[in-house]
Amino acid sequence: MTKEKLSLTLHAAGLKNIAGAFKGTSDPFAIVTLLASDPGEKPRVLGKTEVIKNTLSPKWTTSFLFDYEFGTETHINVSVVDEVRKSSDKPMGSAVFEIGDILGSRGSVKAKKLKKGGTLYARIQKAAPRSAGQLALRLRGIKLKNVEGLFKKSDPFFELRRTFDGPGGGAWIPVYRSKHVKNNLNPTWEPVTVDVNQLCDGDLDRKVQVA
Repeated sequence: MTKEKLSLTLHAAGLKNIAGAFKGTSDPFAIVTLLASDPGEKPRVLGKTEVIKNTLSPKWTTSFLFDYEFGTETHINVSVVDEVRKSSDKPMGSAVFEIGDILGSRGSVKAKKLKKGGTLYARIQKAAPRSAGQLALRLRGIKLKNVEGLFKKSDPFFELRRTFDGPGGGAWIPVYRSKHVKNNLNPTWEPVTVDVNQLCDGDLDRKVQVA
């Protein structure tokens, strides 16, 4: 059977806020586990996404690479968790996806409703067969608009976004998100290095968006 290296990315919408009264909005992240497909195997944690603060519709930029054998039923479990400072993290819901089911869905994106509220989306694409190098850049902003009101300054960050081929792939999806620069309308962000395959599949003519 044919083996391929695949890349998984995740986003969610309409999650239930479980931060608690007067504690703002949840800070979700996701943990991805490759479930055992044979009796002798053990589940393998592929990793976890970054934490996105104060949102119930996170678009995580972390991608997960794994080997997939076509024709073999393979499942992943995705657990969404609210990061809690100075206490235990709280589960926000989980879903199990079958890899072939995602690949057979429109745009290779599959949605699952979470029992605790919200929808989790899993996208899979084939990983590039070889490295296309790294993009190194450094950005700054000048006289950005303050959207925090009269007595505060914005904490700006930027995203690098891409589109995907196929049905439903025209939306801009973030693949990198910078750190916030606190209280600054003229920010200089730290230098970053981004994998070119992750940004544009190695296609240097593909448009990318900076937002």
